[in-house]
Amino acid sequence: MPIADCGFPPLTVVPGSNPRQVVLGSRMLVDKGPTTSVQIGFTPDLFHADPNIVQAAKQSVLNQSPPTLVEALIDSGASDSCIDESLAVELGLPLVNRVQAAGVGGGHEFNVYLGYIRIVALNYVQYGRFMGVLLQDGGQPHHVLLGRSLLKDMILVYDGRDGTCRLAI
Repeated sequence: MPIADCGFPPLTVVPGSNPRQVVLGSRMLVDKGPTTSVQIGFTPDLFHADPNIVQAAKQSVLNQSPPTLVEALIDSGASDSCIDESLAVELGLPLVNRVQAAGVGGGHEFNVYLGYIRIVALNYVQYGRFMGVLLQDGGQPHHVLLGRSLLKDMILVYDGRDGTCRLAI
């Protein structure tokens, strides 16, 4: 069973700190949240009517060397996975709809894109429609939210005492 470490080591040196600052992994887990690296992209064959073509496209995505990885927050409070709006535009993901949705900041209308999210450490792909949300514009360090629609197929172990978090299929 593949396992992705999504937490933090017991002690972490804060990058760029001078004098050097060390933070407990448990504090990092609270401050940043459980985080993993993902690849975002679009492959038209993932949305083909023929399941054999879809399966071949999925295998192709899993076999490729990811060109760029971004950080994703494991967010059990989000029903669906979402992609940062600016990243979706930068990657040229196909815009397919606009939907009304609500979160902490209230209700807003969001763009919806076709694409995939690949958790490289698990060799797992979720593909479909993803809302483009304002993560970076809102000051979030993450580019992706991994919601319950993805987590329903996984095991998540969050240990706030030591700052570890593990995600497994």
